[in-house]
Amino acid sequence: MTRSARVNSSAQLTETDRVLTALGRRLRTVSGGAAVAAIAQAAVYHVPGARWASVSMGGQGRFRTLVATAPMAAEADELQHSIGQGPVVDPTLEGTVHLIGDLARDRRWPEFAAQAVQRLGVAGLLAYRLPLPEESGTTVGLTLYSDAADAFGAPELWTGSVLASHAVAAVSADQHHRRAERLVGTACEVGTAVGVLMARHGIPRDEALHLLRAAAQDSHRSMAEAATEIVDTTIGRLPAAPTGPHRTHTGHPTSGPGC
Repeated sequence: MTRSARVNSSAQLTETDRVLTALGRRLRTVSGGAAVAAIAQAAVYHVPGARWASVSMGGQGRFRTLVATAPMAAEADELQHSIGQGPVVDPTLEGTVHLIGDLARDRRWPEFAAQAVQRLGVAGLLAYRLPLPEESGTTVGLTLYSDAADAFGAPELWTGSVLASHAVAAVSADQHHRRAERLVGTACEVGTAVGVLMARHGIPRDEALHLLRAAAQDSHRSMAEAATEIVDTTIGRLPAAPTGPHRTHTGHPTSGPGC
C-alpha cells in the first residue's frame, strides 16, 4: 500500500468513527421509527453530496417509503415505485450498492431518469439495498439523492454503507416492536371478548375461549377479528350478570394481562 493510500484509508476510518460516534449519540435518545429517521438525517448531514435521503422497505413487488428527509426524496421514491424503474425497485439488480453518477446519461431506467432529472431536479443517486434478516425476500433501501452529477466517490460509498447497515438494524428493531405491540393488542382483545362471553352466557373461561375459537373458525376469521366484533357489538349493552349454580364470573368483561 502506498503512503497516499494509507493516508486516505486513515482519513476514511477517522471520518467513519466520527459518523458512528455522532449517530450512536443520537440513537441513544430515540427508538423505533425515530431511529430510522435519525439515520436518514445522518446520511444527509455526513455524506457530502447527499441533498435528500430516504429509507424504504419492499419485496414481492410492493414498496413503501418509511422515512424521507424532504418531500423531494419521498417523490423520487414514489416515482420509482409507481413506474417500476430505478435501483430501489428493479428485481434484476444484484449486489447491495448501486451508484448512478449522472442520471441524465444513464440508460438503464430511461423513464425514471427523465422524470427525476426534469421534474424533481435529481442529478445522481446512491442506493443501498440490504436484506431484512427476519423477512425473506424483503429488502431495506437507503437512498441518497443529489442535485449535482458525480457527487459520490469512494469515501461517500463507504460512509453510506455504514449508515445503510444501521438502517437495516433500526428497521428490524422497529418491526419487532410493532409485532410485539400487535400481539399485546390481540391478547387484550381476545381477553376482553372472553370476559364478555363469560358474562353474557354465564360460562367458565375455558368454555368462553372455546366459543370464541369456534366463532372464528365458522366465519373464517382470525380470533382477533372475531374478538373485535364481539367487543364492538357488546360494549354499552351488556346484559345483567347471570345467576345460578354455574355462575363463575362477576358479570363484567375482563381483559388479558397488562391491558
